[in-house]
Amino acid sequence: MRKLLLAQVGGLVAWGLVLASTPAWSADGGNADPVAEAATEKNTTDPVPAVQTSDAVEDPGQSVEVRQFLDLRYSESDGTAGLFDLHIPVSDQHTITTSDAGEVIVEGEPRPAVLMIHGGGWAIGDKWTLRAYCDRLAQLGFIVVNMNYRLAPQHQFPRQVDDVRQVLLQLVEHADDWKIDLSRVGMFGYSAGGHLSALIGVLGNEERSTQMLASEWPRDDPRWELLPPIAAVCAGGPPCDFRIVPDDNAGLSYFLGGTPREVPNNYVAASPTAHVSPGDPPTQLIHGEKDLLVPIENSEKFAAALMEAGVAVSLTVVENQGHMMTLFHPKTKQHIKDFFTKHLLQR
Repeated sequence: MRKLLLAQVGGLVAWGLVLASTPAWSADGGNADPVAEAATEKNTTDPVPAVQTSDAVEDPGQSVEVRQFLDLRYSESDGTAGLFDLHIPVSDQHTITTSDAGEVIVEGEPRPAVLMIHGGGWAIGDKWTLRAYCDRLAQLGFIVVNMNYRLAPQHQFPRQVDDVRQVLLQLVEHADDWKIDLSRVGMFGYSAGGHLSALIGVLGNEERSTQMLASEWPRDDPRWELLPPIAAVCAGGPPCDFRIVPDDNAGLSYFLGGTPREVPNNYVAASPTAHVSPGDPPTQLIHGEKDLLVPIENSEKFAAALMEAGVAVSLTVVENQGHMMTLFHPKTKQHIKDFFTKHLLQR
């Protein structure tokens, strides 16, 4: 199973996401993703209580209590795929209670929300890997939702995209209970999560026929009309364009359901760069200068397309860092904080 998963994620080589001749995710385990592997191990061996409290510290001398409501369910998918966590900051202006049915109730003024999406090549990973980021954002005053999604190859595109939409509907359904300002909803994801965040962001103002290429929802599904607008997207290390994969290359078949020759629409539908248009949300891209798994050209070309369309976009390059370490770099943490503060808190 380990070799299978590494081979699947190694399929990113398909369009030059690995520049060296040896794949960054090798079948012998030499360069496996330690975060994704840890997520898989923790999920099966270390159950987490349903509710926790943490003292998230962003600045020296400052501590804000954050209530964590873990493993809430947004779908009936098997295992952990249909679960999400809710991170709510405690303040003098906001009180948090739970009803007899276990529902979370917040009293106070509505606040902005951020949806977090983990990475792992669409095939592995778990929401807990972003939990520290969730607490940091909650400390600033955000309602933070941290999601799992269905994983390839058992579940192929576009199911992961629909799972993101389904969690966004949780924000709508519970906007009054959690005191969410639906005009200030942002998204952050890294790697595969960055791809899903960017894709949802640029698809939001597309024609329904285009959106349906990246969905299993029918055209007349009432859920389309309920989705909240995305006000800001921050994506780290995102794969952005699958259209240049050679016609008969099967490297991404585990995720996209076939080769470009067999399912050409999937390779277009899944490419954020293909859907850039005026009116897309402000976007912050963060990429490691020496990322060999997802080369920086992905973010550079995506940023150029957004800029040409008149969309506010910034690309932060983390010098001398590869794919995984960029996620944990202090510059990444700071830019996530600054970006959402500017575009969601200060609006």
